[in-house]
Amino acid sequence: MADKHTPSPVAALSSEKPATLMAQLRAVWPDVQRATQVGHTLRVIHRRLNQMGIPITYRRLTVYRSRLQREKAKTVTAPVSPAIEGEPAPVAKAFDPLANWKAQEKKRVDWKYPSGPPDERKLI
Repeated sequence: MADKHTPSPVAALSSEKPATLMAQLRAVWPDVQRATQVGHTLRVIHRRLNQMGIPITYRRLTVYRSRLQREKAKTVTAPVSPAIEGEPAPVAKAFDPLANWKAQEKKRVDWKYPSGPPDERKLI
């Protein structure tokens, strides 16, 4: 006889529909992207999402699409050039909010009072 055990509550979550609209949209987002690449409009996709049980308004769909596109743009980064063997990896400078002030302090020429009594010829 085969041992039938109930799946754990966490494992059962994989077969359930997510609670939030954004999570539901993320679940079908690859299909939505393929549909737009083929040429379907967002209006048609919106109707189909509602038919499959994702109650999202068109306006919210456009907002969520923008969010997902921004997230994708953030994750796509420029390729980092590989380090040459033997050279240390470049170290990023730490953010210094006073860097501009410190640079100006180095350039500043302080006027110094002459030592001794003032030259009476230069006085008015």
